[in-house]
Amino acid sequence: MTATHQTRYCRCGARLARDNTSGRCSPCSSYRRQHPEAAPEVPDDFWDEVVLSDALRSRHMGRIIRAWRTHPYHGRHPISQDQAASWVGMSQAQLSRIENGPPMVHLDRLVEWAAALRVPAARLWFAMPADISKPDEKENKVNRRQFFTSTAVAATSGFLYDQSTPELFIGDREAVEWFAWHLWQHRKDELDPSHIPRPIALRLGRHPHIMRTTDGTFRFTDPALTDVLVAHRVFGDIAQGSGNLLATAQTSHATDLTISALAADNEGARRGLAAWMRGGATAVLRVNSAGILAKVGTSELGDAAICAIRSDQDARHLYLTAVASRVLELPWERAAHLATGTETQATTWTPGASDGMEGRASRRLAVELANTRDASARWCSAVLLANCFDIEDASARSALMSAVEVETCRENLRAYAAVLAGVTPLEIG
Repeated sequence: MTATHQTRYCRCGARLARDNTSGRCSPCSSYRRQHPEAAPEVPDDFWDEVVLSDALRSRHMGRIIRAWRTHPYHGRHPISQDQAASWVGMSQAQLSRIENGPPMVHLDRLVEWAAALRVPAARLWFAMPADISKPDEKENKVNRRQFFTSTAVAATSGFLYDQSTPELFIGDREAVEWFAWHLWQHRKDELDPSHIPRPIALRLGRHPHIMRTTDGTFRFTDPALTDVLVAHRVFGDIAQGSGNLLATAQTSHATDLTISALAADNEGARRGLAAWMRGGATAVLRVNSAGILAKVGTSELGDAAICAIRSDQDARHLYLTAVASRVLELPWERAAHLATGTETQATTWTPGASDGMEGRASRRLAVELANTRDASARWCSAVLLANCFDIEDASARSALMSAVEVETCRENLRAYAAVLAGVTPLEIG
């Protein structure tokens, strides 16, 4: 009888060896050792060091963080900005601005950093909330992560927030991020108060970036905040080595752009995204990872993303649908139908009775060939042009020729050459 072995995967999507009992692949294990999830405990005399003492007296949290990171206690290798920033779910660039900018004045952020660094209350110039020291810091961090993971799962299954969720770890930041997540998941610009739990609604009601409409619904003062906040929340999960949030729903172009800017300076995040792009458990995780890496801006990552979606039918269909929907301003279902046409045979564009729509659509795709911020979107545009439109359109051919002159990705150059020769890029392998 032949024994069967159940294939196991790391949470990054990589296949695990049979003798791997840790549940993590080697890169993830290495990243976890180098990037602990919380600040280490330090001795009492740690806070008496001269530079750190001066920073505490200055009441400038940015200087305190820098003095803490570069403390002699840590040895020859200071704690990096990237690592310290991950403890509170922000990017290295954000922490750099905090360390070098004006003093932090928002109490919730001051409390967050004081708790993250375990600064003794007697050393602080402000009072910590009475309940901040009750839960263990690591446990609180896990609770916060579970909070966002559970809301992500609820959103994808069509349910809104559980009214019984405890209020302990719901602050202004959590409330606003929850609000942004649900707006994004449900593709809405506003939410009715009846769909928002009371603890969160109270926070939103007095937040400077939230407004109430004449109908009483909540919305952001700037709609772009939804993509920005979702991107930062998802990137925080990615930086911790988790793809849970990234796998909940297909990300938008705007969200990908923000995440890619954060990932550009984080090698661990890029490594995790590359693993998920090639071997993620779901097509959504794979296409989201490819979409982020395609927007980082390097030709190497652009080529890798294109190769991944070209060989992955499910992820390719999702990416083609997203590009068709965004560029051609189509409903998602119509864009999916158009993307399906690229998988089988040439499809006739049938928008309705409007004359000239096909020409306008092909010109829009031709313009997308100049989108320097998304290598895979350029490839998808070439595929859609080849399979669904009349490539003899003079403006489309001119755009292709112009794109060839400036393209930096090898895979896109091959795709443009195929389209100009009358062949779909899917046939060149």
